[in-house]
Amino acid sequence: MLEPASPAVLMQGVLNEDDIAFLKRACKSHFAQIDGPCYTLIDDQDAPTLLKIKTALEGHVQRPLFYLNDFYLYTDDTFATSWHMDTELFTFAHALNAWILLSPESVVDPLCFLSGINDSEEHYYHNVEVVGDTATFRNYRDRRQETRSLATLEAERIHTPEVRVGDVLVVNPRRFHRTNVSTRKHCIAIKFVYGGEHGLLTDKQVPAMLWPEVRIFSKLVRERSRWEDVVQGVRQALQTEEGLKALNAGNYPEKIELYKRMVQLL
Repeated sequence: MLEPASPAVLMQGVLNEDDIAFLKRACKSHFAQIDGPCYTLIDDQDAPTLLKIKTALEGHVQRPLFYLNDFYLYTDDTFATSWHMDTELFTFAHALNAWILLSPESVVDPLCFLSGINDSEEHYYHNVEVVGDTATFRNYRDRRQETRSLATLEAERIHTPEVRVGDVLVVNPRRFHRTNVSTRKHCIAIKFVYGGEHGLLTDKQVPAMLWPEVRIFSKLVRERSRWEDVVQGVRQALQTEEGLKALNAGNYPEKIELYKRMVQLL
């Protein structure tokens, strides 16, 4: 794997006040037009703030990065999310997320990660199912599975450091993670992908029956030689009801009305 061994790395002071103001405006403008939290920055590929973030992450991984998606997120103690990995890794060889705090000025431990899961190819799983006090992790490609007690997961979970406005938390989305909700916060997460030995697509894709977005991304990458054309294909897919639903999957559609209210407080 090219991803960092650590599930998250804090890059301090990457963004200034103007950058944060730009991201806040972009989120507000997006929700004024679209009923969905994703692709806030898809039409701002050349914006100085996005290029600054991309350049910082490219310096971190020493690979060219390609913007895939982003989403605004507001969390409070009514928000609940289970352990998960991001489905981009069902399609692409490698990915990194830039997690950026918009408000308040700082938060402690905004995300947490599971220890010993997806930290190597020998411990690689696609989903987790929780029944009672037991979590079962499954690999769809080879049918392997592993069980852990919830008490063990909580005791061994990996915490993240304090994040301040202007910092970028670089997240490995292959690792199982979840958002902590003890502090109310607004953030934007920007997703980038990058290639492996045989290109952008992973050599071992999972069947796309349950993840329509996997089918969309894979088809676009195979049919279009330039990344700019892939992004244009995503724009076109977002204009259809089926594409909009698929490409916003997993980003809590039941929270849209809450997001639309809370983004106005930025």
